[in-house]
Amino acid sequence: MKLKKEYILLTLVVVALVVYLTTRSANNDEEDLPQPAKIETAKVNRLVVTDKENPPVELVKKDEKWFIEPQGYAADNIKAKNMVNAVAELALTALVSESKNYDRYELTPKTRINIQAFGDGGARLRAFDIGKAAPTFQHTFVTLDGDPKIYHARGQLRNTFEQNVEALRDKSIFDIDKESIAALTIQKQGKRLAATKVTPPKAETPAATPAPSPEAAKEASATATPSATPAEPPAPQWQTDDGQALDKAEIERILGAVARLQCDTFLDDAAKAKLAQGTALATLTFKNDQGEYTLSVFPKESETADKVPALASTTPYGFVLNEHRLKEIEKTIDKLLGIEAPKPAK
Repeated sequence: MKLKKEYILLTLVVVALVVYLTTRSANNDEEDLPQPAKIETAKVNRLVVTDKENPPVELVKKDEKWFIEPQGYAADNIKAKNMVNAVAELALTALVSESKNYDRYELTPKTRINIQAFGDGGARLRAFDIGKAAPTFQHTFVTLDGDPKIYHARGQLRNTFEQNVEALRDKSIFDIDKESIAALTIQKQGKRLAATKVTPPKAETPAATPAPSPEAAKEASATATPSATPAEPPAPQWQTDDGQALDKAEIERILGAVARLQCDTFLDDAAKAKLAQGTALATLTFKNDQGEYTLSVFPKESETADKVPALASTTPYGFVLNEHRLKEIEKTIDKLLGIEAPKPAK
């Protein structure tokens, strides 16, 4: 009987110890950690991201848009905002180590990514280092500025911040509503086609007839069938300057490819200057009520290259497009201009 009581007592002690350790761990994870204070994302107007693999990247917000400095490149606003959100909402979930064994967590000066966020007047709002992803794949090893301890932070932060200048640049060339475009000019191999979107006139309204007598109106109402749905206004059509109708689907295929055009990468200044001195293979010019836009495509560097160099009126930089993205509209352009496809070599 005495032995039984000892077993019961021992069991209670073990249970109490497990409860204590669990509670202590939970409190350590959720309450005892030095949680960074929340930051209003609107107050962050400058980010500096530094790692040993790439030159430091500085992002600066101007008029609600982000730019890469000192080059002044427009930044991808979505990527920049993701970085700001990650900084502002940084949350620690566990204390991992106090041993300063930074190599194990890729938090050495050679492997870490340092993040600094600034606000008005250059005030530093937050600074921390990012290491590798934790085995959970839902956390990242981090250290806070001035704190040598290693923590788990919520999220895959390395994916968010491991970006070089080229990856962070805004690749948008045109961002235009396709339906707003009212004129298109295509030039290639000395041939030119000018197309304009026109709306056919509405059908004439029949002349009014005299009102019937009350008796006739009553009789007509009793025998009348339900009225048909009013006819929709005529759809816009595309035609040449001399009034010849064009295939609307073909024109819209071209506009659909360029209205929201994004490039693959940008060219350096020397490559852009070389393009500007060359002759374009084809040029597209299109207009809406906001202005006129031009896209010029140039010869590839070699027959085996899969990138096509180009210039556009919306950016001062040269850029390249994936050749496969242009193939289909090239066929349409050739068809509209009456250019025969080259015959395969025998």
